[in-house]
Amino acid sequence: MTFKTPVDETDRAALCVLVAAVRREPGCLEYHAHLHAEDTTRVLFYERWENQAALDIHGKSAALTGFRAAMADRFVGPSELNFWRRLV
Repeated sequence: MTFKTPVDETDRAALCVLVAAVRREPGCLEYHAHLHAEDTTRVLFYERWENQAALDIHGKSAALTGFRAAMADRFVGPSELNFWRRLV
């Protein structure tokens, strides 16, 4: 996720609320927001879910859709999604 300007305290507070809410969602194993070390407009979410069904429900959750709607004017374009599998 890329913000139009560096992440500020208001953004950080909204991210904290989102992370706390998502961690309570059924099937959430891990959910973390990371700020890029050099480009502070970029935030990466690391997520682990019990299964695809839990992830699908999360994608439509009130916490996530509410965050996106409330913060939409802060983002540069849509978020990029990447899916990974544990190798070792």
